Amino acid sequence: MRRTRRIAITAAAATVTLAAGVALAATPKPGMWSSGGESGGAFTVKGAKIGPIGVKPNQSLIAPSNFKCNTSNLVVKAAKIPISGGRFRYDGKAYIDRYRAPTRTGHLVWTGRFTSATKVKGTFRFTSTVTPKVTAAGIKFVKKACDSGKHSWVGHPSATGGGVG
Repeated sequence: MRRTRRIAITAAAATVTLAAGVALAATPKPGMWSSGGESGGAFTVKGAKIGPIGVKPNQSLIAPSNFKCNTSNLVVKAAKIPISGGRFRYDGKAYIDRYRAPTRTGHLVWTGRFTSATKVKGTFRFTSTVTPKVTAAGIKFVKKACDSGKHSWVGHPSATGGGVG
């Protein structure tokens, strides 16, 4: 009988701890966020989603990148990404160069976890079936697989979007 009571008390304590952890998920500050600079991600937080920055028709939801497999800001093909439990995950298409090569896309896996109302940490990895090369005549695509590798990133609220344009 004692053993059963200890197990029940331990299970109840674990449930309370788990419930408290879920309740403590960070709620991001609404508005524009950026991980800074030309290769940084830039997006807006509105409610339970992240979405594009800018004004129509050139709004963009921009993921961080290292420019290994893309030739301009890494624009996500989705219009918004849901935030659930203080986290988001995008696993889908992104443009290699949205304006100069609008038909070329690769595959992006981008994650983020809001650790506070003013900080998000995550990872990104972008792959494509071609490697872009910028030449004097424009962008050329070499039929060679490209992988940016998995990278960490950190974002914060931003008044300007971190210089992303």
